[in-house]
Amino acid sequence: MTATRARLGGLSIFTRSLLVLLAGLVIAQMVAFGLIYSFGAPRPDFTRMSEIADTLGDRPHDPLPRPLIVTRAAVPPVRNGALTADPAFTAMLARRLEVPTTRVRLFFEPEQHSAFSPFAGRRRDEKPRRKREPIFFDRVVAAIEQDGRWTIAETPPPPMLAPWQKRLILWLSLSALAMVPLAWWFARAITKPMLSFAEAADRIGADPSAPSVPESGPAELRSTAQALNRMQGRLADYVAERTAMIGAIAHDLRTPLARIAFRIETAPDPMREKVQSDIEQMRAMIAATIGFVKSTARSDERKPVDLRLLLGRLVAQEQEVGRPVTMHGEGPLMISGDALALARLFQNLIDNGIAYGGAVAISAAHEAGGVAVLVQDDGPGMAPDFIARAFVPFERGDPSRSRETGGLGLGLSIARTIAEDHGGTIALANRSVGGLEVRCVFPAA
Repeated sequence: MTATRARLGGLSIFTRSLLVLLAGLVIAQMVAFGLIYSFGAPRPDFTRMSEIADTLGDRPHDPLPRPLIVTRAAVPPVRNGALTADPAFTAMLARRLEVPTTRVRLFFEPEQHSAFSPFAGRRRDEKPRRKREPIFFDRVVAAIEQDGRWTIAETPPPPMLAPWQKRLILWLSLSALAMVPLAWWFARAITKPMLSFAEAADRIGADPSAPSVPESGPAELRSTAQALNRMQGRLADYVAERTAMIGAIAHDLRTPLARIAFRIETAPDPMREKVQSDIEQMRAMIAATIGFVKSTARSDERKPVDLRLLLGRLVAQEQEVGRPVTMHGEGPLMISGDALALARLFQNLIDNGIAYGGAVAISAAHEAGGVAVLVQDDGPGMAPDFIARAFVPFERGDPSRSRETGGLGLGLSIARTIAEDHGGTIALANRSVGGLEVRCVFPAA
């Protein structure tokens, strides 16, 4: 059973669709043959001359397929509309009732509307007979005079749905019901691997180190998953190679900087101070670059982390040194991640908020299956055109500021890298009351 299911699961979408269509056609035909065999051919509704005579003569007879409506009136019925009369038929009815022709009336519609009638296709002037017995497929009005009053028998109005139409509707309904399980199975078989594929691809987009897309489902999805996994591997190798190269260059620059600093010791004081300032700035840039490279080296270790507890420790440390950092909210907020990397992320955001806003307020809460953290400051905010570039490495809102008044433009880049490594997102927005708001959202554990 498992092997058969695996073979069916490996079929292409085209093959699956073709098989479902063929199976639906077979099921519909089986239902139709079953109904035809069970019900037989539909009988056209008609009334015999003998049935009219038995009804008017009040004679015992078997239940009629189309019972006649009997009424009594003081005057005989009159011919109107599409009704016509035939003297031979009237005389035949009078003989069967054993009364004079003057005491009998017989009107009928000559047309045969029934598509299933064995007499369909006759000319209007032909009289329908079966074994010399007149039969009437449409409206019939017959009457006999008895004791000065007229007994009238006429066919009832045609129903909205004829028996054969009801059978056709039953056939179509049962065929549709029989197709529902097959359609449900087909839709589930097609959409389930697609949804799994979309979720896996989305995880890769949020976290490049996420597991590869499962190579299962229809042949088309398997080919797509294989191509996506190959692309993921190539991108990971490319990023790792470039990151390692940047780290190696930054690390190797320390040696020539150290030699320059040693040789400049004998230079005159004004020149030595300027060169030493440049050397210190280069060292800070190298240290920041190495830190950025380390932040992109993702750790495979993932453990449950309580963001509320982690943020609480950071806020307590900031308050111990007199920095204006506060936090709001209660209760655990569990996510899966690296506690050290997450601490570095929020430390960078706190440092930026203190440097440019003076004070920082942090709030965290559950949100739609995830955890949202807001870091707000009271500073001037950011220019709208710079918000989109703020996460670019080495991008600074004020290029003229020195190392003492601002960083190197790597804090937000590192924060975004860590957030994305945890399957989260980070976004900036200016507050309506002034200041900047950084919003981080992580999937809940």
